Amino acid sequence: MLIFSLSVFMSCCSKLFPDEKLTMQREDYTGNELKINGYYYCYFERTDVTAICFLYRNGIIISASGYLGSELYNIEKEMVAYYPKLKSKIYWGVFNINSNTIQYEKWIESPSGINAAINRRSGYIENDTTFHVTHSYYSGTKETEQVDEVWHFKQFANKPDSTNNYIK
Repeated sequence: MLIFSLSVFMSCCSKLFPDEKLTMQREDYTGNELKINGYYYCYFERTDVTAICFLYRNGIIISASGYLGSELYNIEKEMVAYYPKLKSKIYWGVFNINSNTIQYEKWIESPSGINAAINRRSGYIENDTTFHVTHSYYSGTKETEQVDEVWHFKQFANKPDSTNNYIK
């Protein structure tokens, strides 16, 4: 009975508290400002976490979670094992590149934990293997903040598939 009640509650919550919609449109990426035959990583020294994201020619970005430490060889092994969990909406989004600027938007868990909020980030491209995120907007708190994140490219052949049920 408890499981049935919980499933009814969760079904109602998704109707009462729908996920936010992306405001950016997916556009195919046909440029060469950034390499896409691998992943981008950003190491956060304060927390000893390395964040990973994948960019695709179809304009999709997958934020492949954060991993403890900075040793990319170990992170890659963990990352590939984590791919089946990337089915959740909170890992997916879209990106656009215009000249030397990058902007991307993805779903992220809301403060309530009931629905998905939006995280929009923007910055500039330093070269074809590095971009610098300088602004972040989180719809869950309606706050924009300045950030200082440098994302570096690493070639990697074992990317997850960008096919998903969330972005057309």
